[in-house]
This record gives sequence, C-alpha cells and structure tokens, in this order.
Amino acid sequence: MTKQRREELLDLLKTSSAALNGQSLAEHFHVTRQIIVQDIALLRADGAPILSTNRGYLYKERQENAAVHQLFKVQHGAEDMEAELLAIVDNGGRVQTILIEHPVYGEIQTYLKLTCRRDVQHFLQQVASCAFRPLSELTDGVHYHLVQADSQQDLDYVESALRDPRIFTGMNSKKKRLIRPNLISLFSTYSCANRLSNDR
Repeated sequence: MTKQRREELLDLLKTSSAALNGQSLAEHFHVTRQIIVQDIALLRADGAPILSTNRGYLYKERQENAAVHQLFKVQHGAEDMEAELLAIVDNGGRVQTILIEHPVYGEIQTYLKLTCRRDVQHFLQQVASCAFRPLSELTDGVHYHLVQADSQQDLDYVESALRDPRIFTGMNSKKKRLIRPNLISLFSTYSCANRLSNDR
C-alpha cells in the first residue's frame, strides 16, 4: 500500500499543471501531512525531480530548452521586496530561487518559482499573513536570485530594472547595490555553491 501510494503520488505530481500542497495531498490519500513529506523525500531519493515551492510541490523535468539563466546578487531591505520581484517578472524574468551564503551554515537555498505578477502578489499575501522574516536578514540583506528567461535580452532588461535606483527608494545607496552576476548554465540551478564562491 505504501509503495502504491508513492507511485500514485508521483503520477499525480507529473500530471498536475499547478503546485500541489502537502495538506491537500494528505487529504487526497487519507494520510497525515508528515507521511506525504516522507513520501516526497523517498521519491526524491529515487531521483524524482520534485521541487518544494511556497505553493506546494512541483514535478519539474530537467529538459534542455532555449531558456537562459542568470544569477543576480542584490542587497536591500524587506520593504523593497515587492519592487525587486516585480522588476524581475515585469521584464520577462522568472524567479527560480533565493539563496544566501551564511558564514556558519553555508549556502541556504529555497525555491520560489515566481513567474508573473499574480505569483508575486500571492507570495506577498503569504508574507503578510505570518510573522515573516526574510532569509536575507541573516546576511545583512545580501542574497542571490536565480532568474530564468526566454532570452539574454530579457535578462538584460531585468538587470537594468534592478539597477534603477527608484526601485530602492529610501535605501542607503552606498550600502544597497547590485553586483554584476555571472551567467550560469541551465543545469547549475541545483548546484550554485561553486558559482557563488567565484562571484565574491
């Protein structure tokens, strides 16, 4: 029964066009959310490319396509989070991850998967509904976003928008900055640690 549930869970994730949250999956299979978390962990251990996002679990095939990726290093406060994310999605970018380099814990990464204004607004609503503290608070506001786009031109638009000082109104311009990132390949999404060390 356990193996059959995991197989059905994998099929459900493969066929879903939207993220599925743990609670809804638990109700579907009549088990606890913790069991779903364990099932997901076992499926990942078997090589299933399942992503955890703020909206739930996504099955993401690693396919070669024309999409390009770029890693942006930025520094700002929580009050400019909306402006930053909209600057990315409004210019053709899709926010894949947020990463920080902690002096003690090393690289900490989480998936965001924000592709449009609707996703950003949903994310910000979640932020407003809880005692949220940005991951980047651990690094004085410094963090990285892996951004996906359909062309290098779109990534250039994103970089230009992030450099616009109007986005960071009220911030100390000597402290808040964007450091020109390096291009990284599609398959570097899951192993950015070496790139980050080279970016310093």
